[in-house]
Amino acid sequence: MTTPAHPAVESFHTQHSPFGAFASFSVGLVGSPGGFGQSLRGAAKQNVYVGYRADAAGAEWQMLPFFRPPQSNEVAFTGGDPGNSVAPSGFRMLAPAEYDRSLGWASDTWRADTGRFGFSLLSPFSQLPDPATMSRPAARFALAPVVTGWIEFDNRAGRTPVELIFGVGDSDRLLRPVQDAGLDLPGFAAGTDFGYATARSSAVVQRLGFDVFAPKFRDYRGVHVIGGESALVFTVPAGKRKRFPLVLGFYQGGTVTTGVSAGYAYARFFSDLEDVLAHGLANLARYERIAAQRDRELARAKLDADQKFLLAQAAHSYLGSSQLLWNQGKPLWVVNEGEYRMVNTFDLTVDHLFWELEWTPWAVRNALDLFVDRYSYTDKINVGGKLVPGGISFTHDMGVMNHFTPAGHSSYECDHLHGCFSHMTMEQLLNWVLCAVTYAEKTGDVKWLRRRQAVLLACAESLRRRDHPNPKLRDGILKHDSSRCGLDGAEITTYDSLDVSLGQARNNLYLAVKTLGTWVLLEQAFKSLGLKQDGAAARDTADLLAKTLATKFEADTQSFPAVFEKGNRSRIIPAVEGFAYPLYLGLKGACDRQGRFGELLGLLSKHLCGILQPGVCLDGKSGGWKMSSTSTNTWFSKIAIAQHVVRELFPEAMTDAVRAADRVHADWQRRPGCGEHAMCDQINSETGVTCGSRYYPRGVTTILWLRE
Repeated sequence: MTTPAHPAVESFHTQHSPFGAFASFSVGLVGSPGGFGQSLRGAAKQNVYVGYRADAAGAEWQMLPFFRPPQSNEVAFTGGDPGNSVAPSGFRMLAPAEYDRSLGWASDTWRADTGRFGFSLLSPFSQLPDPATMSRPAARFALAPVVTGWIEFDNRAGRTPVELIFGVGDSDRLLRPVQDAGLDLPGFAAGTDFGYATARSSAVVQRLGFDVFAPKFRDYRGVHVIGGESALVFTVPAGKRKRFPLVLGFYQGGTVTTGVSAGYAYARFFSDLEDVLAHGLANLARYERIAAQRDRELARAKLDADQKFLLAQAAHSYLGSSQLLWNQGKPLWVVNEGEYRMVNTFDLTVDHLFWELEWTPWAVRNALDLFVDRYSYTDKINVGGKLVPGGISFTHDMGVMNHFTPAGHSSYECDHLHGCFSHMTMEQLLNWVLCAVTYAEKTGDVKWLRRRQAVLLACAESLRRRDHPNPKLRDGILKHDSSRCGLDGAEITTYDSLDVSLGQARNNLYLAVKTLGTWVLLEQAFKSLGLKQDGAAARDTADLLAKTLATKFEADTQSFPAVFEKGNRSRIIPAVEGFAYPLYLGLKGACDRQGRFGELLGLLSKHLCGILQPGVCLDGKSGGWKMSSTSTNTWFSKIAIAQHVVRELFPEAMTDAVRAADRVHADWQRRPGCGEHAMCDQINSETGVTCGSRYYPRGVTTILWLRE
């Protein structure tokens, strides 16, 4: 087995983000800018200046490699020859071997000079109650669009002062001193949108101009507002150890979305950016305590170092896509789809479920209600070229780039297609049921489930009809495409960019086992609602489907085909994904190898043991997991779910080669190829290079690992 053809140096951006602000300060990729980004599809392109010089009298700055030396635009004003423009000097970029980086669940810390220099950014998160019930002080603390941090140096053994620097350069968005808007703190801001600050101190000076390393022009305050490079410079006296606080804030007031007019929830509690920055400094210690608690929790987890890294990187990117809005006096929850920025993509909502039930369970209910109230529809189905009544289902998403699409329609789905951009009617129907029942059972919110009882019953009937309108011809497998595809199109699954092994919805193994998990949850929900007849019918359908699936097992290959038609011979790992939900809810009867689904579970064990082999669903070059034997386009978030199910239900498939893939998956994320884009989901399993779904939130499926 060979390793992917990329450098061994770890180099990756991480998103440092407030909860619900759809904003990130991205930094960490070697030799690359980053900085403040609001609603972006990837990292910003600002220079980030972080470093120190051990002799404040004029030694060379030792800088973390987070910027590209700017060509001074001084000549644009002086009329000089642009060819004579020179880059700033007086600094040296540290090589990756000269500093250490430690990514925690809620922190990101760099150290250099044998640990004497330190820089850290914190993204604390915690369990949050429903924003509709929060008091104003609680809401200000929980929803503040702020990232905190610090920069420090231990100069106790030094004989001369040391200077530290933190700054941001942006030639397109000139920064201004925050004092100009009435905030008496050292710091800078780009208009009203974002900025940074520190506490007042005689040890802090501001630099703003064409060159932060050697300022040439200074006004009455010692800055030059027309320049695009800003920084705070901190002095640590000889014999002292000093840590200086940093706060990075974002702010967007007013209406920020169309289709449905909404503004950020935090704007109800903060008047402007300066208010955010002042709040961040005043509450720095509280935010630090929360971040430290999250870091300790991950450190104590029974996971290896690679798994911990993956969970930490995923959490940071999820926060960067989170967006809490306020509409008509109520919270409106959104998770944007990474680089695609689609609003509440249902394929992601169902996978974020496990994370949100831990930290923000109200968010699950909020999204489900909006799917029912605005993004549900009733269709017909294609049965042998004839359209007959189908049933309820839900759209793929609710819009894109802060635009909510019209009721009953998504931004993604188009008619008369095979493959990408077709409809996902079967998949989204399953997703609503899985989310609704898992939410209600996990939280005990039977009251909400009873309020949505009619929807749940309609979903069950819709599932039956997509099997077959004639009850006598049903076998449990979904096999009839929505009329939204027309008579010439076909539905797809969430794995839209893979080949037919996972792309086609009809007669698909992945979707069939997911349907089995859905019927198991429907049986449980109807039991909770006291609907005995409906519960019995759900149980019968689940049993029928399990028996049907068992007949699809191929004796010659000792595995299941990915699609039950046209002689398909692809093999897929997500054959077991549908068991994640009964496993999560502790429904032992459904997960018992000797129980009602014992035959099917035994066959799935043989399937996994056969396909989790190099050259099949372990990549023959990298050793990473492949979703499909016939595609190198593999999805990390889905790998994480499958790993959890396999380790819990099919441990016999966990060979040394299968376990070794954790290192491969982590290296994909922390090296060039993916590292430029923070957390990536779609990755070429041979090369480790991302092929889509960048800057992506869905990696938080890794939270399932903490249950093992």
